[in-house]
Amino acid sequence: MQSKNFKIQTRPIEDLLGRIRTLRRQGQKEIRIPANEADKLADSLSQVMTRLVTIQEEIIDTLKTAQQASTVNVEMDGGTFSKK
Repeated sequence: MQSKNFKIQTRPIEDLLGRIRTLRRQGQKEIRIPANEADKLADSLSQVMTRLVTIQEEIIDTLKTAQQASTVNVEMDGGTFSKK
């Protein structure tokens, strides 16, 4: 599992998005990525996805804990009524 202080390298993703915007403006239909850029992009996407899953698990655990803490159990024994 990744450290929370680990900086995710999003530069390859940002670079790809920039290239895609440029290609759209130019009306091109295809993009080619050199192998070294594809490797960096894959690493960056893996880091982002791993962090996303970690955050999702933390949120689910927090919600479960909050739900358990807010559950109130009430037991009733029927009791008796007394006249005053």
